[in-house]
Amino acid sequence: MPRLNRKQKRRREEQEGFMALHAFMNAVIGVFRLYLFIMSTILHRRPELSPNPDFYQTQVNNINRLVRGNDVDCHDQLRVNRHIFMRLCCLVRGVGLRDSRNVCLEERVAIFLWVLAHHTKQRRTKFHFYRSSETISRHFNVVLQAVLRLHRMLLETPEPVPANYQDSRWNWFQV
Repeated sequence: MPRLNRKQKRRREEQEGFMALHAFMNAVIGVFRLYLFIMSTILHRRPELSPNPDFYQTQVNNINRLVRGNDVDCHDQLRVNRHIFMRLCCLVRGVGLRDSRNVCLEERVAIFLWVLAHHTKQRRTKFHFYRSSETISRHFNVVLQAVLRLHRMLLETPEPVPANYQDSRWNWFQV
């Protein structure tokens, strides 16, 4: 290797110094980026939602708000007013349907009427009533079977209009 004069030696030392400074700055920047990454993952974590300790009370409050609130809300959600809802619960209770271990009869009937009124899927119904799909399906089918047992009481067969009926408006409906 040829000998270098002073000027070239100084230039080479400056270049080596700049390269060392550049390597040092890259190391510092790397450590700083690592620090920022760690801090961002620690400080900006996805917030964890705490479980609701009053989960079952929330279910009861939902039914009370739906059924024992006002007639407008009950009619908007179930398509019956509160009086008819309670009468239907009494009729279904008379057929032999009772409260289950986790779901009261009123909530079962509300699930049944909700599905009929809104023509919804089980996913939407389970979200509204805070229940699983299996629970929604089972209670809907149980209330449906009870209502089908009530069909003679709920649906009356009309009597035909006799031929000699006094009111002339009903003569069109003779047979």
